[in-house]
Parts: sequence; structure tokens; C-alpha cells
Amino acid sequence: MSTLPFELMDLIIGHIQGDKDALASCSLLSRSWLHSSRPYLFGSVTLCDHSYEVFLRLKASRHCTFISSIKTLSISRPEKDRFSDTDFTKLIRKLTGFPSLTCLRLSYICWTHLSATSVDAFTAVFHDITELDIQHSTFEKPHQLIALLACLPRLEKVTVHTQLLYDETWMQALPGLPTPSAPPGSLQVVRLRLDSYDTCPCASILSWIVNGPPTVRVLKLGRIWREGLPAVGPHLRTLGPVLRELDLDLASFISAREVGKHLAPHLACLPHIAHLTVHVDLSESEPKHCQWYACLALLGALPRAPPALEKFTMVFTGKYLPEDFDWAHLYAEVRAHTRLRLMRFHLQSSISNVRRAMEEIRRLVAPEFAARGSIEVSLFNSVVLT
Repeated sequence: MSTLPFELMDLIIGHIQGDKDALASCSLLSRSWLHSSRPYLFGSVTLCDHSYEVFLRLKASRHCTFISSIKTLSISRPEKDRFSDTDFTKLIRKLTGFPSLTCLRLSYICWTHLSATSVDAFTAVFHDITELDIQHSTFEKPHQLIALLACLPRLEKVTVHTQLLYDETWMQALPGLPTPSAPPGSLQVVRLRLDSYDTCPCASILSWIVNGPPTVRVLKLGRIWREGLPAVGPHLRTLGPVLRELDLDLASFISAREVGKHLAPHLACLPHIAHLTVHVDLSESEPKHCQWYACLALLGALPRAPPALEKFTMVFTGKYLPEDFDWAHLYAEVRAHTRLRLMRFHLQSSISNVRRAMEEIRRLVAPEFAARGSIEVSLFNSVVLT
């Protein structure tokens, strides 16, 4: 194995890079194979309750040679036993010295008592990362999340799915936390799913983002509550010159009339949106079809001259699709976007009448659209109709 040319070895490794067991077995037999496999074997490391202490001991060993290969670091622990802010800060202070680290993924961390000391420790260790992904964590207020993001000057991509206990105007600094600086000038992708029982935290985060240069090309906002609509619209207009992908998840009780009043005038000023994603909540407790028409109003508000929209995605959640969905209304809006080439329908919940929904799409939407593009229907992450 060690006599293989490096070019051939790299080609083989590239084909089996997803099979870490095979790569590890071969690497034990050949030092040159280990050298070429190192980025695939150690490029991503996940730390959890049963592994991070062992990892820290290994990292401190003088025989450790793989730290420079780590590009992605994931830190997680069970949902029932989340990291407190203090515990997490103690851990990350031991995680210095990752020269190649660019991506950080965090899950199940409670940041409700985030302090300036914690922010300083976070900055010292992860100052140079370009991608941050925070899932299933808790903040008290948007200002705490903003404080973390503002301390990462090279950040390009941020994905956050978290809970906020209270909302606030972003400028209102919490005790011990300074007013955040402007957002990183490198920020291009922002995906937010913020759960809150108090108004609209997405609007607070967006208020901070628009205080920097308009660099964001991909934006997801969810959920947008009624209270946040008056603020979200003008902020979208501010980001308009460079925005290419927009994903909006409206609260299910927002009507098409409210979309027309608060969002439509500003969406009309987004000339370069090539991909629009909307979310339809099919919960039985929600007003019948309310969100369906609100989502169609979002599609109808985008500029049509000159046409820019190339891809349109609808994400359905809930238990069932109503028998009288107005598919004709959908296609009337779609027809106006002459560059549109792909429509996607993602069914993300236990919808009982999936077969009927696919038949409706195939019968009412697909024939007219087939001449200009394609339609894709998926259940969870599996494509069931193309």
C-alpha cells in the first residue's frame, strides 16, 4: 500500500472519504496513507459527555498530532442535562490551539445568564471561526445572542435554532454585557429559527444586522410574529441590493392582508431574489387556509419585471392537507414569474393524506408547469415525486 503513487492514493481516499472505519484501518498500515487521510479522519470532531474529557487528555498529550487537521468542532450534551453558561465557559477555556478551526456547532447549552466573562472566553477561543451553528439552546434575550455573534469578526455563516425567554430592543444592554458592535462585514448567510412567547425576537436580531454593510445574501427568518411585521419589512428593504435567497416562516395567524400591508411594499424592492421559501402550518387549530394565502401573498409581492425568481419552495407542517386547497391560485402566482424553473413541496410532518396531495399537485400544477420547469415533492427528506 505504501508503494502506491500519491496521486492514486489521493484518488482512492477521495472515493472512500465517508467510510472512516476503512480509512482508519488503512492508515494503521501505512504512514503515508495516514498523512493523506488525516483531513477526513480528524477534520470534524464531536464532543459530548462521554468523550470530551478523554479528548482533552489526548489533546494535552505530547503525542497528539491531529489538532491542526480539525476544521469542524461540535459540542453537545443530552437535552435533559444542558451545559450551563458557567460549565460551558470552563470547557472552552481548555479548547485553545485549533489553528484550522473554521466551523463551530453547539447544541443544548443554556445561556440565560450569559456574562461578559463568558463572551470574552468565547472570543478568545473561537475568534477566527467563519461558521457558527447553535441548536436547541436557550437565551434570555436577543441581546445575549447578538453579543456572541458580534465578537466573531470573520463570521460568514450563522444558523440558530434556539429559544428566547423574553424579547427586547437589541440596543438595551443587559447588566454586564456591552452594547454590541456592528455585525461582521463578512456575514453572508443568516438562518434564524427563534422560538419565543414574547413578540418577535427575529425583528430584534434583524435590527442589529442592518446596522452593518449589506452583505447578507441568504436570509431565513422564523418565526415572524404579528408584532414584528412593521419592523421586518423595512429591514428586508435595507438588505435588498445583495439578497438572493429568502426564507420566511410566518406565525400561522398572520393573514394575507397583513402581509400586503407590512411586507409586500418592501418585498417589491428586492430585485434579485432567486429562491423564495415559505412555510405553511396545517395545524387543525389554526384559521382555515389563513397561512396558505399569506404565503401566496409573499410570492405575489416579489418583483416580476425584470423577473428574478428561479426556485420556489413550500414547506408544509401539520397533520393533514385540506380538501379544498386553492392550487389554482398558487399557479396563477407562479405563472407571473417567468424565470421560475423549479417548485419544491416539502412535507415535514405526519400528513395523513400525502398521496392525495401529490395527486393534486400532479393534476393541477404539474401539467402547466412542465413545459418550463420541474416539480419536486418530498416527505421529510425523501423525494417521493419529481
